[in-house]
Amino acid sequence: MQFIEREIRYYTENIWDSILGLKATQTDAPYETTGKDNSLAGCVHIMGVWEGTVALQCPTSLARKAASIMFNAKLDETGLEQILDALGELTNMMGGNIKSNLPEPCYLSLPAVAVTNYTLRIPGTELVTKVNFECDGEYFAVALLKRTIKGNPNPTPVKPQSP
Repeated sequence: MQFIEREIRYYTENIWDSILGLKATQTDAPYETTGKDNSLAGCVHIMGVWEGTVALQCPTSLARKAASIMFNAKLDETGLEQILDALGELTNMMGGNIKSNLPEPCYLSLPAVAVTNYTLRIPGTELVTKVNFECDGEYFAVALLKRTIKGNPNPTPVKPQSP
């Protein structure tokens, strides 16, 4: 079992059930972007004693379903802004719960969400844990990445000032 895989599964299942009323279950089938329709990737960065990123990647159709539930809107009337906000909030909830299992003190960034047909890449990190889920016949993934480079990898040299 991967680092805090059990916790990621627990938090994901509970958030999707309690917030959305949807059943998300862990699966061995990997979530992969299709290249045909847009996928969404949300992430929050963890800073402090432990540094890394929590990422949630899913198809737009599943994020639209989540947004329609969160905003109590009809599925076909749910707009891109609501979809992005909903995925950002789900990512933020996941990040906050996962952060509580890491050494303290740690702080969470604001969530960021991107529309993409590609795999999300966070430079300067390595994959620690990835858990795949199925919900209503669609797949999504939650990943925990650990920062491998501390500080600014390309610092700007500071010239000493003459007295």
